[in-house]
Amino acid sequence: MKAWFWLLLFLPLSGYSQISIDKAGDGWHLKIDSALTLISQYDSAKYELLNSVCSKIEFWNGCYSTNDGEEIIVVAVQDVRLGSINNLASVLVHESLHLYLMDRGVEMLSNVEENYCYRYELEFLKKLPNPEPWLISHAIEQIEATQ
Repeated sequence: MKAWFWLLLFLPLSGYSQISIDKAGDGWHLKIDSALTLISQYDSAKYELLNSVCSKIEFWNGCYSTNDGEEIIVVAVQDVRLGSINNLASVLVHESLHLYLMDRGVEMLSNVEENYCYRYELEFLKKLPNPEPWLISHAIEQIEATQ
């Protein structure tokens, strides 16, 4: 099962020209823009995948960040209020893989998909120069919880 999953990641990506970001909160769009820059700086492949499946980033008051199942990543206000650009970048990386899998028609059990997405997120976090330890711990905990 792992081999086909990784092969999917290397298929050609179509991409959007630029991801639009809703203007909300107190400069939240600037924080998301910083997170996008961080992703492109430290992991161009993950940025390319994100750019290929996401056309817009919105905000909501829900308990967790998510996506619309098509091309929009929805960032939870509480994720923005944490004040961590690394966290916002991780959210975007994580949700972009969900969108990619949906776009490619990949169906799997939700816990298996979450496991892949947290592993993908952890790979990204390990490339950052100073990720907060709680981000790494959270990703590892979620990987273990979804096995």
